[in-house]
Amino acid sequence: MIIDSTAASSNLLAIGRMGIQAGTNLMDQSAQTIAHQSVTATESTGSASSPSSSGDLTGALVQQAEGLYQVKASVKGLEIANQTLDSVFRAMA
Repeated sequence: MIIDSTAASSNLLAIGRMGIQAGTNLMDQSAQTIAHQSVTATESTGSASSPSSSGDLTGALVQQAEGLYQVKASVKGLEIANQTLDSVFRAMA
């Protein structure tokens, strides 16, 4: 019983870590898009060019929120796995 519970908790921990990594990757990618949109390139005449499109920026901001929720959900999953494993160990003690 302990081995099965430990293996299941270990699986949940791995899934939680993967979820956090996926969320942070999404946030990193969208941060790059936001950074590229925020920086204006200067033309040879000295005037600033306009940003490419607001759609890219809006999508990147939405991805930031998605990444944040992905990380928060994964952390919550890790907390639950930790509590479950703690309960199993306390029950066996």
